[in-house]
Amino acid sequence: MFAGLVLAACSEGTGPGNGTTVDCTAASSQTLAIGELRVLDPSQAGACIRLPAAGGTGAEHLYLPVATEGSVTDDGASAPYVITGSSVATAAAAALRSPLLPAFRAPLRAGAFHGMLRARERALSRNPEVAFSQGRVLPSIVPPVVGHQDTFKVCSTTSCDAFVDAAATARAVGEKVAVYVDDAAPPGGYTDTDLAAVAALFDNRLYPIDTVAFGRESDIDGNGVVIVLLTQRVNALSPNCNVTQSVILGYFFGADLLAPSSDNPGSNEAEIFYGLVPDPTNPACSISETFALSHLPATFIHEFQHMISFNQHRLVRGGSAEDTWLNEGLSHFAEELAARQIPDAECPTGDCANDFLSEGNLPNAFAYLESPEGFFLVIPGDSTGSLQERGANWLFVRWLADHFAGDSVLGTELTRQLVATNLVGSANVVARTGVSFSTLVPEWQLTNYLDDLPGFNQPSTRLRYKTWNFRDLAVANSLPYPLVPDSTSGSGYSHTGVLRAGSGKHVRLVQPASFGTVDLQLSGGPGDPFPSEVEPRIALVRIR
Repeated sequence: MFAGLVLAACSEGTGPGNGTTVDCTAASSQTLAIGELRVLDPSQAGACIRLPAAGGTGAEHLYLPVATEGSVTDDGASAPYVITGSSVATAAAAALRSPLLPAFRAPLRAGAFHGMLRARERALSRNPEVAFSQGRVLPSIVPPVVGHQDTFKVCSTTSCDAFVDAAATARAVGEKVAVYVDDAAPPGGYTDTDLAAVAALFDNRLYPIDTVAFGRESDIDGNGVVIVLLTQRVNALSPNCNVTQSVILGYFFGADLLAPSSDNPGSNEAEIFYGLVPDPTNPACSISETFALSHLPATFIHEFQHMISFNQHRLVRGGSAEDTWLNEGLSHFAEELAARQIPDAECPTGDCANDFLSEGNLPNAFAYLESPEGFFLVIPGDSTGSLQERGANWLFVRWLADHFAGDSVLGTELTRQLVATNLVGSANVVARTGVSFSTLVPEWQLTNYLDDLPGFNQPSTRLRYKTWNFRDLAVANSLPYPLVPDSTSGSGYSHTGVLRAGSGKHVRLVQPASFGTVDLQLSGGPGDPFPSEVEPRIALVRIR
């Protein structure tokens, strides 16, 4: 455990000042114009900063201690901290009760499962025993036709350390996809009409969206199509979903694109991803045909991004699989692209925003914004796959695309660059943007509160989302905006928490008219070394 961060506030103003005294005699004075932003390295600029006395109209600043460490570790880079001060009232975050939050979302267990797959991919991609050469293609296979039968290996445990053979038949075949259904799937499943429609949607919409945004998939099996296997073996990975409200909708596993070996016994040596099937009469995990069908498009476009990413990073360029946090952010970004580009009439429910956004990205993002201090952006290796992490991953990629892509609405110029490389994670982001991670993370975290904040309009800065107005979205759904900073005059303030990689604590410092100077100190505690392992930064912006 790293030494604790201590953030203490004291004031020379008229407030009670009954918090812990801090020594800020060497504080660096920070006089900011309205809208001005500074990102300070406490080890260089000093861990204690001073805000000048407020004028006759008062002043307001947003203060943010944030961890900017971008490396993935097993348990995540984090450090506890304390903000000490007076008894100034702190605003509590409003509970989120939203029509955007469906009863049956992509679950926590599914997140952990996908995180495990991404970690396994990274390990396998570094194993020379399972490597394919960049140009390796298996002997040419005739493209499948409707009625073609084949047998595939499918994960039989949530750790994907055992596999079961699944005999399946091609029920719909397009130019780019062949949809197989398990021969032992429960009755009352997908109709041929359903499957033909989703195959056409993949050919005409999902495939071009993903390949334009991220690049091309491999074709190691030489059959010219991506295989989708819809099987009750996926349902079985969520055996009690009626109770847990937790269901794995589908997955891609990079092991299928690597050679079989003792370390990789389940490879199908094919471009394949997997999805669930309807099972309406299952008393433990009842999946209706409507539910299953409505989730297929989002599952397809999400998992296909993972397939493209693995090909581009590992097979084409010989690197490692992408870090989970960025990989998932890009797959959730793919879902957003689908919602923006596909006509409603072509989506299963007739509402593409619902099918691709309202049951995933948007509620996940709002859940994250309720407590951005409480969750990682840079997901650790032992993550349980929280929905809030997925929300953070999507928001960060969305913000990057808003500011570092020439095609600012879609952002695909940036996403193609992020996938077409052997760099991963924060190093990948820094190489593509030309900006340090220790600058990007604080700017993004500030944006999460400042974007479209009434009275704060900074169109020439990166402190905004160009393509979303989440405050208006909250209003449209009769919700409060979920990110509610603590609010204090700076005259003694108390908060205890943990900074996690990519996380921070938003604090509004509101100085009344003619209020005196405010000193803010960030340290490792009395006598403790400064916890540089989390790459802390202090972000400060003047709001008024």
